[in-house]
Amino acid sequence: MDELKKIILRIASILLITFLPCAVLLLVYFYTAPKIAEYYDIKEKRAVLEIFHIPYRVNVSKFMGMTSKSIDKKDVQAVFKKNITVEEPPAPSWELHPGDTKAAGEAKAEEPSEKPKAKGGKKIFKYVQDGKPQGVGFVDSKMGYGYNKSSSMSLFICLEPDLETLKGIEVLDHSETPGLGGRMTEAAFKNQFAGKKLKPRISFVKGRKSEGTNEFDAITGATNTSKGVEAFLNDAMKEFWEVQGNITW
Repeated sequence: MDELKKIILRIASILLITFLPCAVLLLVYFYTAPKIAEYYDIKEKRAVLEIFHIPYRVNVSKFMGMTSKSIDKKDVQAVFKKNITVEEPPAPSWELHPGDTKAAGEAKAEEPSEKPKAKGGKKIFKYVQDGKPQGVGFVDSKMGYGYNKSSSMSLFICLEPDLETLKGIEVLDHSETPGLGGRMTEAAFKNQFAGKKLKPRISFVKGRKSEGTNEFDAITGATNTSKGVEAFLNDAMKEFWEVQGNITW
């Protein structure tokens, strides 16, 4: 009987030790998940507003001679809703090559000549002021670009109404080395993209100042990151032009 009690106590102890950390992690997740989602939502909205030069409220407070600034989240959401039109992507559709299917009674094709391709689009942000189109933008995230190939990079890419000229870019997420590739978040790097042409492609230059409308300056000491941004933009725009088609204003 005593031996049975020991076994039951051991099992109960093991279950308790296993359950408590899981319960704590679950509670932390439910508490932080909405806050994380809100953080990224505000970050995305701010990126859109800033590239279109649409002001929003920033709260300034002073304490013991120190000044601190905080973003007015409610104002960001209100200004975004008032000025930006968001178009959600259509549900993915599947295109089959004619050789992939056979009518009833016909022999099944041994090998399809082309695999079905999913066609969809990205969430589009449009800004129209006084009846005139000011530009469109979209967020893209890709794995394996930049110096850190095992992580993803996320950019907000904003275009002029001609859909071929950059209005600007904003870095939403990256894992590049601080002080090197991490400098892609600095205004000096990002601001140079305004007015750059994306067709036929955009390229980075190093060792000299960029001169062409399709060129941008590399980050000093971060060639791989610069190369990653170049490939990211070219691949993202190729997909955009192929899938998105024309924008209806």
